[in-house]
Formats: sequence, C-alpha cells, structure tokens
Amino acid sequence: PAALSAAGGRDAAMAIMTTDTRKKTATVRLLVDGQPVVLTAFAKGAGMIEPNMATMLGYFLTDAAAEPRALQHALKQAVDASFNRISVDGDMSTNDTCLLLANGAAGNRPLTPTHPDWAAFTGALRVVALDLAQRIARDGEGCTKLVTVHVRGARTDAEADAAARSVANSMLVKTCWHGDYPNWGRIMDALGYSPARVDEGKVDIFYDRLAAVRRGVATRTPVRALSRVQGQERFTLTVDLHLGKGDAVVYTCDCSEAYVKINVDYIKMPDGR
Repeated sequence: PAALSAAGGRDAAMAIMTTDTRKKTATVRLLVDGQPVVLTAFAKGAGMIEPNMATMLGYFLTDAAAEPRALQHALKQAVDASFNRISVDGDMSTNDTCLLLANGAAGNRPLTPTHPDWAAFTGALRVVALDLAQRIARDGEGCTKLVTVHVRGARTDAEADAAARSVANSMLVKTCWHGDYPNWGRIMDALGYSPARVDEGKVDIFYDRLAAVRRGVATRTPVRALSRVQGQERFTLTVDLHLGKGDAVVYTCDCSEAYVKINVDYIKMPDGR
C-alpha cells in the first residue's frame, strides 16, 4: 500500500511490461456536460499477439460518470476495432485483459447513448484504443516497422478479414518486409491460400500509393521505389480484390532475427541450457 500513489500511472505502465521495449500510454481530455473529463489508458504487449487480444493487458481509466452496460458496449466496439485487429506473430495465449474503469468524479450526468456528449466520449475511447493497439504492433518482438494491411473489394467483410490476416501472419511476407524487398508474389501466395475468394486476374496491390500489381500483373513501378516505401518505419499495404464491398484492416509488423533470439532466450531450461 505504501507504494500506491495517485501519480503512479507511469510506474504502473512500466510494471506490466514483459518483453515490451517501451511503455504504452495515451490520454485524451474532453468536455462532458461542460465539465472537463479525462480518459487515460496504458497497455502492454509485444509477443503472442493475435487475434483476440492474446498476451496483452489494457487499462482505461476515466473520471466521467457513465452507465455501466453502455460503457461495456462502447469498450467492446473500441476493442474490436483496435486490439482485435493487431497481429505480431499469429500466436496467442490464455492471458488477456482489457478493463475500463469510471469513477464519476467529473460530476457529469451519467453517459448513455442518448447523452449529447456520448459520441464525443466514445470517439475518444476509440482513438485511445487504436493508438495503444498500434503501439503494441509497432513494438512487436524483434520488429522494425508497423505495417497496415488493408484488404478491400472482397465479397464480404469476413473474407476481407481472412485475407488480411493471411497476409499479416505469413512468415514469408513478414521476413520479406524486414528485408525491404517488395516481393508481391508472396502476398499473392498468402491471398491464394486464405479462406477468401480470390481471382488473381483481378487483384491490385499497393505499397502506400504506389501500385505494384494491377489486375494480377506487375506494374512498371520501379522496384527501388517500392523498396523505399517498404523501408519506412510504417507503411500501408493495400490489396483490392475487386469482388465486392468487403473491407478489413489488420495492423501488424515485420519479423527479424531478433524475434527468434527473444523467444529462444526468454525462457531458459532449469539446467541453464
């Protein structure tokens, strides 16, 4: 108890870290009923991330007053659009928690979906959740870059999600990203074995805004230009399947030799081997 402090948020964010290389915190301030309200959060996670929060912890704290069931629903929506859309290594464990605690100290009328400031509060919640989720993906074990995989034009959102996750979790693709060589053939491969319907003659692939593939055929975009995009600390890989209106995004990272070392050295055998 002597170690507890109202100013101990940063210490708490550090204390929950495992293989994380940096603490992950975010804060938003807004007005509710004209009263200043704070929404702050911290999280941890770097490995065994995908798809249902996996080995991560997330804590959201606010002094706003809110109806509990409405708050739970808002948190679920925020988590589905953030922590449930990240992948580091396509693995997960039994340990995950995401909590939202509201003490009502701000003195506002309890927030519900009919409250005039509900949209502002839930919008702030989604912003904070997505920021922390992307920080987790960017801090993936041994990673050097954050990659946003956006699949559009699938027959359904579910098929778009399946295709995006197939690309995001492919070790061939992830190691290719680390090497900065834009091997779009590996992306086509991952799309092809995904559960999504794919017609290779309709597929477009973009690195940020540069087209690498149009209708299944390589464009004349110089490989060097595509490599420059892939060499950034963050970039977006967009795939258009041209089969419907399905759309999905997954936030992921590259995979380097350091990932192997971390997971070899993380747990030692009892005899030291």
